[in-house]
Amino acid sequence: MAIPSWCKQEITIIRPGTATSRGSSVYDWSNPTSWVVSNCSVQPASTGLSQDGRVLGINEGYTVYLPPGTDVKAGDRVEFEGETYTILGRPKPWVSATGAVSHIQLSIERWSG
Repeated sequence: MAIPSWCKQEITIIRPGTATSRGSSVYDWSNPTSWVVSNCSVQPASTGLSQDGRVLGINEGYTVYLPPGTDVKAGDRVEFEGETYTILGRPKPWVSATGAVSHIQLSIERWSG
């Protein structure tokens, strides 16, 4: 079953290409691919302040709920409301034991300052 009808937000998933460096496959952000995912819910999760005496940095995080089956991986980035966020960890599928709501959950974060 899909996530609820009130999930009306959109995000853009950005996936890097790959390149070979010293015999290893590495992310290549010079030519990423991207696509829009509709029917999402993006909810505030965290904010913080880092002040080490030189730089004042602010982070903000969200919890994102995506429709089941969405193509999203660790290492992708997410664009939401004009800002680009890093995915923290791996996206986690939630499968309802009752057949009710199923979705994919991920945490995103960005730093500024």
